[in-house]
Amino acid sequence: MGVIAQPDVVLLGRRVAADQAFVWLAAGTIVSIALASYLEEFVLKSLPNYDFFFTMAFFELAVFGVVSHVTIRLRAATELASLGGDGAFASPRAASGPPPRWSDVKWWRLEPRAAPLRLYAIGAACLALYASLGKLAYKYVNYVTGTVLKSIKLVPVMIVSVAWLGRSYPPHDYAAAGFLTTSAVMFGLGEAESNREANYAMGFVLSFICLGLTAAQSNIADACMRDHGAGVDENMLYVNGVGACFVFAFLVISGEIFEAFAYFTRYPGAFALLFVRSVVFYAGAWLYTLLMKHFGAVAAVAVTTARKAITVMLSFALFRSDKPLTAKYAAATALFFGAIACEYHKSEVRRRREERARGAKGGRRGGGEHGDGDDGDGDDGDDGSGEGRRWRPGRRSTDGRGGATREMDRELAPVRIK
Repeated sequence: MGVIAQPDVVLLGRRVAADQAFVWLAAGTIVSIALASYLEEFVLKSLPNYDFFFTMAFFELAVFGVVSHVTIRLRAATELASLGGDGAFASPRAASGPPPRWSDVKWWRLEPRAAPLRLYAIGAACLALYASLGKLAYKYVNYVTGTVLKSIKLVPVMIVSVAWLGRSYPPHDYAAAGFLTTSAVMFGLGEAESNREANYAMGFVLSFICLGLTAAQSNIADACMRDHGAGVDENMLYVNGVGACFVFAFLVISGEIFEAFAYFTRYPGAFALLFVRSVVFYAGAWLYTLLMKHFGAVAAVAVTTARKAITVMLSFALFRSDKPLTAKYAAATALFFGAIACEYHKSEVRRRREERARGAKGGRRGGGEHGDGDDGDGDDGDDGSGEGRRWRPGRRSTDGRGGATREMDRELAPVRIK
């Protein structure tokens, strides 16, 4: 697939051959997210009388927020130790020494924010609604239908871009949009045929609302990182943490928290399943982030393509009660796999284009055209205004990290911000 572009990769402090690292990260991502999807569907469909969708959303947001805070504090403690504890540079040996002890980490402290709290509050509200309504949609549609509906966010983006911005797309994007739209329609017909008593239309409405919410939240996250220089961990902490507070407030006001507490008292295994599912989901997102960091977005897209296919197949194989494999479901699944094939083809086209671009830039560097280290591709914050890599105020994160790290954060943000 052309993803191995370096001799080795450092994972968890160990140097590993690149091909071996790719296999580990890809397999870990697929297994973790597939397991999280299985646990989510098991809780929603198999636990007796489970009706606590906002509670599940709270667990997910809370785990992501807490782990993000732990990550930030451990990084800050490590950087402080490397500086000798008083801001003065320590010896190289101290900088590469053992990680700080947990007792030395100031867990209660929050680092200064780069982006305003108002933006994070709006993004947190969008994410809280997305997570909650997305879980609630599974009350009315089966898991595979919900997965497909979440995948068609490409379609409204393309419609707006073509009709409003006059943008054109390659044929495989139009094919993928057609496959996804037809697949969603066929899944809806399958729902109407197999679940006559369920209000499947409500599930579709909730899923479409979630598409708008995730688009809004992504734009807000991009504004935080693009315009204010916020890092991924900071964005994750505030958006998920504040979002968890919003959902918790709703749980208290609606009384669901008390009903959920009684349910978990009766079925303690349900509480453990929600917690484990959230942790496993975070682990999958983290592995996916490492995969994108070391092997690029093209390889990551190929892995997520395989993950979607596996999720659909496992759902049909392990949870047959609410989605019998009728002709409509079979046709809808085939159309969905057609969209996945288009997505994989798109990633391959992009990979080949990037390889040609790297070869062309390598030739120009050899000719001395970019002796100052600028590769001239305009990717580092170039918004088409002709400013290129020139410094613009407010674009560097407050922790002093450089432009390359900031751009990597922006690339990885859609992965770790759900």
